[in-house]
Amino acid sequence: MKRIFYLFIIVLIIFLPGCSPAKEEQGYIVIGVLLPLTGTDSDEGMRALNGLQLAKQEINENGGVLGKKLDIIVLNDKGDEEYVVEQYNKLVKLGAVAIIGSSYSGVTLALAKEAEKDGIPVISPTASNPDVTIGRDNVFRAIFIDDYQAEVMARFALDSLNAKTALILINDTNESFKQNANVFIKIFSENGGIIKAVESYSVSNRFSGILAKYTYDKPDVIFCPEDYMPAARLVNSAYEAGLDGTYILGTDAWDGILTYMTNPEAMKNGLYSAPFSFDDQDEEVVIFVKKYFNAFSQMPLSGSATAYTCVYILAEAIKTANGTNKEELVSAIKASKLDTITGHIKFDANNNPQTNVYIIQIKDGVYSTYLKKRL
Repeated sequence: MKRIFYLFIIVLIIFLPGCSPAKEEQGYIVIGVLLPLTGTDSDEGMRALNGLQLAKQEINENGGVLGKKLDIIVLNDKGDEEYVVEQYNKLVKLGAVAIIGSSYSGVTLALAKEAEKDGIPVISPTASNPDVTIGRDNVFRAIFIDDYQAEVMARFALDSLNAKTALILINDTNESFKQNANVFIKIFSENGGIIKAVESYSVSNRFSGILAKYTYDKPDVIFCPEDYMPAARLVNSAYEAGLDGTYILGTDAWDGILTYMTNPEAMKNGLYSAPFSFDDQDEEVVIFVKKYFNAFSQMPLSGSATAYTCVYILAEAIKTANGTNKEELVSAIKASKLDTITGHIKFDANNNPQTNVYIIQIKDGVYSTYLKKRL
């Protein structure tokens, strides 16, 4: 019986990580990740997951951080504002020194409010609502904010497309999209443009009823901040309605739209803003795109690139802080000055970075850069 008892104790020591210093001796730094890996937002979550896994692999193959390997623990947040809080607390218990997540602003805002209580650094790849970081020292993002991209799109419509009139379509269920639309309206109007109308809709709307009003009095541009699936329905509907002379403009949430286009030809006048374009000929981007394609047999979109950038921001901050103390890590992130595949990263007072802005078009069935604006 004694032998059996001691054998049982030995088995426990070997197989229960909490009872053994093995993990610590191996030298891991744990970063937690929260992404929508199931549900309607899972495309975006999977793109981000690919990007951060590639970054982890590169960093670990090059010696890790402070002599330790990065261990990335990924949990599904389901795109749910309540569930993301539960998952965040699981990651904290698992020893995560920082969190990457989530993909969309509503869920990330819920995450940010919870993390604010602990002071653990959080950085989102693609949450662009300004409210996510305002007043929160420990919450960052790797993408431009909505206000800035809406201003860029308004000025692009006026200066590059010579637009004089605009129709604005607003998803009345999404506060971030409303804010985006209001900034576009302000900038476009103040600089000589005329807003023909502002139309509200629900996500389930097929757009055809709204667009039918404008087939004989076509606006120069239609601006619609929206997710990629409803945006695909909009672009298809505009094409079917005969609005072929009108440019349809969107924002970064359109990235991924091509997958849902029933008629890619309809996208010839569709343009949207993004923090990344895989056809950029910058040397670091070319290397990243090649590695990404070799690993996943697909081209990277914005979520992949910004998630990849998040891992490097955290890795460099850990080096600067010479450890994982959360206060020192937050200070190191704030002081970051990095050249990345999405541009030169330098955070402002509200923890928003300066990054490149691309105007993306779909040309010959492929995402391509129409215009690049460097910051």
